[in-house]
Amino acid sequence: MVDATLTTLEQALRDEVSAERLKAHLEVFSRLFRDSGTEDERRAAEYIAERMREYGVATEILEFDGYISWPREGTLTVFDDKGGAQQIPVRTRSFGASTPPEGIEAELVFIPFNKPAKGEMIFSHRAVAGDYTGRDVRGKIVLTADGGPDGVRRAQERGALAHIHIWPSDEPVIHEMIATSIWGTPTRDSAPRIPRIPALGVTHADGERLREMCEAGTVRVRITSDVHTAWMRLPLVVADIPGSEPNTFLLVGAHIDSWYEGITDNATGDAALIEMARVLSKYREHLRHGVRFAWWPGHSTGRYAGSTWYADTHFMELRKYCLGYLNIDSPGVRETEIWDCRYNCGEIEHLTRAAVKELTGQDPNVRRPLKAGDQSFLGVGLPSLGAFRMLPIDHPDRKAVGGCGGGWWWHSPEDTLDKADPEILADDTRLYVTMTARMCVPALHPYDFVPVANDFINHLRDFQDVGGAHLDLTPAQQQADLFREAALRLREKAARVAAEGSDPTHLNAGMRALSRILNPALFTIAGAYEFDPALQLPVLPGLAPVQELATLDPESDDYRFLRTQLLRQRNRIEDALMQATALANSLAES
Repeated sequence: MVDATLTTLEQALRDEVSAERLKAHLEVFSRLFRDSGTEDERRAAEYIAERMREYGVATEILEFDGYISWPREGTLTVFDDKGGAQQIPVRTRSFGASTPPEGIEAELVFIPFNKPAKGEMIFSHRAVAGDYTGRDVRGKIVLTADGGPDGVRRAQERGALAHIHIWPSDEPVIHEMIATSIWGTPTRDSAPRIPRIPALGVTHADGERLREMCEAGTVRVRITSDVHTAWMRLPLVVADIPGSEPNTFLLVGAHIDSWYEGITDNATGDAALIEMARVLSKYREHLRHGVRFAWWPGHSTGRYAGSTWYADTHFMELRKYCLGYLNIDSPGVRETEIWDCRYNCGEIEHLTRAAVKELTGQDPNVRRPLKAGDQSFLGVGLPSLGAFRMLPIDHPDRKAVGGCGGGWWWHSPEDTLDKADPEILADDTRLYVTMTARMCVPALHPYDFVPVANDFINHLRDFQDVGGAHLDLTPAQQQADLFREAALRLREKAARVAAEGSDPTHLNAGMRALSRILNPALFTIAGAYEFDPALQLPVLPGLAPVQELATLDPESDDYRFLRTQLLRQRNRIEDALMQATALANSLAES
């Protein structure tokens, strides 16, 4: 329940949001092609900083060297058995390899792959492998809908010379994409995962024609690929509105770079942050906890380079003081209606659910974070929250894309000013400013760890059902039950503190520490200090391969290697739950 004082403040914040101001920001961004490392990106950063200073918000433009990859020109020539040739339009992929100037000529081989359901996001489809059974692709060029970094990797591991991705939905545009799975700047350990083969994209229609040709007989093609990958100096704008409590803050982020104009991916998000900062700065005296806005570079051509750099270089500050992370990407898209809340950790899901229900009347589909969209802070342990408005599934513009509200123009030159709706963007911004107020105005952090305990319990149960005969997860399950009991006691303690108006400083710090224990265990394999690949992972990803373990020969090396890996992950999860239980009980009793 939101108290009356906060409700009055929220209404004032929402009333202050201006569609006209948002529209003016979009018009400025529409004149800038904000590729990372370019002058236009820097002009956008300077424009944002000027607006922040105009609103009296403390602002700085940080700079760092990011490893950025610009896809440039590519060609695909198909030869027929009569000596003729035809050109198929293609786009190269960021971090794909370049060919020699004369290109690469080889046989084209089609690899079957299940198509996504209508309206399914491309991110959710990447985890399903193409079927290489009985197909030798060594020295050949792979044609498949098995796209994304994992699809490129699978082709490379099997000896393919290049990878051509058939887009799974039928829009007549070729989307810009990135071929590497490395999250942020590569390290010495991760750099070998940068693809060593060229990666190209074609439309669904052209891909289907090529597939039919492959199924009818041998097809030879020549490809060229030109990709520029280099270290580039990038600007990262950070603006702070402090609260009355020292140090604590909510992090609100949006990526500043784009493909082409990139109006709904992500000029609308950039504009929303500018307007949120203006509105919140007018009511800053009501903030108990501060708000930090960040505009990330290197999102699209650096695989979240900006947010990853910030997590690395501000790790301890985030770890100690940050309440959570609200990522805003692709709001304000024309004709969007359906709220999809796919970036919410359990301890704050109630906040997102309530805000969306109250402001829109919809029952939102609240889900756990995807491995996408600058979610660079789960290893740090920050609770993630988010809400995005999507086109209806049956809308003719809805396709299998990764942003723009599901609009077909995602990552293409067609993402222009007409794709945004300033009134919808204003409504979206009103929701975000409401969520921010509910995080930053109350003295007590609005966390509830019972849903987090339920996440552990439910997923451990599912893994035990599948692989329990091979790896006993009972000790971890028992510890999850104990943590749930402690989380219930902590919930009661928080309610008493709120009702009594007691000083919550100690409790807040303890609950932030609790999230730092739990979220890396729930959402990462690598843990707090490294970054998992940019591939889709389930909750408790370290234990997910237990499903594969059940299919292997127990006498094989592969089985024994994997079981050892899973045993270590089980220990990691159980230890995190043990630590969390002790801390939650201590907080409840203090």
